[in-house]
Amino acid sequence: MDLGLRGKVAVVTAASGGLGRAIAEEFAAEGATTIIAARNPARLEASAAEIAARTGGTVIAHRADCTQEADIVALVRETTHRHGRLDAMICNSIGPRTAPFDEMTDDGWREALDVKVVAQIRIAREAFKAMQAQRSGCILFMAGTHGRQPRTYSVTAGVTNAALINASKVLAEAAAPFDIRVNAINPGPIDTERMVYLTKEKAAELGVPEAEARRILADVTLLKRFGEPRELASAVVFLASPRASFMTGIMLDIDGGQVQAI
Repeated sequence: MDLGLRGKVAVVTAASGGLGRAIAEEFAAEGATTIIAARNPARLEASAAEIAARTGGTVIAHRADCTQEADIVALVRETTHRHGRLDAMICNSIGPRTAPFDEMTDDGWREALDVKVVAQIRIAREAFKAMQAQRSGCILFMAGTHGRQPRTYSVTAGVTNAALINASKVLAEAAAPFDIRVNAINPGPIDTERMVYLTKEKAAELGVPEAEARRILADVTLLKRFGEPRELASAVVFLASPRASFMTGIMLDIDGGQVQAI
């Protein structure tokens, strides 16, 4: 299926690795000019070169820290100045650190909100400003299934993801008059560095080996396994494409059936 992304301009933040990189690779494979942003310039440049070599697409590295407003303003400004438009913004960010509820300090909560909620709202805000002028575009928040189904081993993820889901609904309503679509993606247990971290936290919570914790986390899905980054990336890129032009204000769980609530 041709997703209609050839000639479009997509930006993916936190894209030097993990889910962000997988999403960027799918955009590039579909022919979109793809700008990837992250904090580590060496890793970022290497990822851009590898994605371009693998897909034959145009991939541009732009060093930016999502927790710094000036960096995000510059990212959006340079993208629109250089390419004349911004068609898709994937508001991705690192996952917050977690701890048992009674051990999370005020500073820990502030950090979690800053790296996940404030960072993504900041990215979405700047993208929304740019897209209003062209009266088109798509903004996707990267939230997570813990926002719908909280777990004790990932308390900060539950709180921050729920906030992002709410923010996506609010922005979808504000953006609709400009033909800008806004949705939230809820990744479940996808096999990335983040899941390695959460597996360690689950093992500590239960007092079991990490291999056992991994099996337990996989078993909560209907498919009884972790997802691969590309399985999520394919759905994300579809939702950001013109093929999904009547889809806005939704949250899409990509979790192998982990969340079964109606």
